[in-house]
Amino acid sequence: MTSDQTNYGDMGKLTVCPTFSEEIMGVRTSLKLPKEHGAWAMLYVPFVMGILVAGSLSGRVLLLGLAMTFVFIARESLLIWWRARQRGRGSGGARALMLVYFGLAALAGTPLMIFHHLSWLIPLGLLVMVLLAVNTLQAGQREDRTVLGESLAILGLTLAAPAAHYVARGRWEVVAFWLWALSALYFASSIFYVKLRVLALSPRKEQARQRAWWHCACYHAFLLVSLFALAVTGNIHLFALIAFAPVLARALWSLMRPAGQSNLRRVGVLEICYSLVFLVFMTLTFRP
Repeated sequence: MTSDQTNYGDMGKLTVCPTFSEEIMGVRTSLKLPKEHGAWAMLYVPFVMGILVAGSLSGRVLLLGLAMTFVFIARESLLIWWRARQRGRGSGGARALMLVYFGLAALAGTPLMIFHHLSWLIPLGLLVMVLLAVNTLQAGQREDRTVLGESLAILGLTLAAPAAHYVARGRWEVVAFWLWALSALYFASSIFYVKLRVLALSPRKEQARQRAWWHCACYHAFLLVSLFALAVTGNIHLFALIAFAPVLARALWSLMRPAGQSNLRRVGVLEICYSLVFLVFMTLTFRP
């Protein structure tokens, strides 16, 4: 149903029917759901990868998925409450929602430690909460969009990979840390690439765009050299190079071509597609 369709009542009142997207936006706003689409991929792609590499899907993995989802959703309410508290204003129910989401996360995660004896989830969870607290403080000071702030957020989100692998296997294995490290390196690429594309839309920020160009070039050069070194020494399979190929290629293309207009929505969709390629080939890299 489109926004120009109308519904006429007996009293002659005109009611505009909301579009489906407007209804979704209303639900998202009332539930204080995260707005960043890319962050969902940064959470669930490593999570699914950890499960696929472990080769096991069970009820305890689903409980972990619920716990991680509620912690992730709680972040938005936490930020709204914290900013409102700093300004001495009401949070519009954000505090209550935050407590509900954290409570649901604890409800889903507690059985994993009590009944399944996955005690290593405790230090992992504490690390996530520390990173979440730092990110909240940075957001209060408007520093969460810096390279450091976004890198810390990615480190927290990609912990989903080792957590899922650990819960699925029931024990720690070295591959879990490889999944975390490579996932963090992969998604950190988007920090430098997106900043470069965004600044390309602002001709008045030429100096900032040049800095972003160098940062993007240096990071991807480091990434490429590191991957080749790991492949030559036998630490990773060549499939891992294929997993990173799309983001390396798009970064090189963006660095080489002149700055121009960008469709940021299209950029976001492509980033999600690239992450699916990463998921497939990283699974092939580490799956026994």
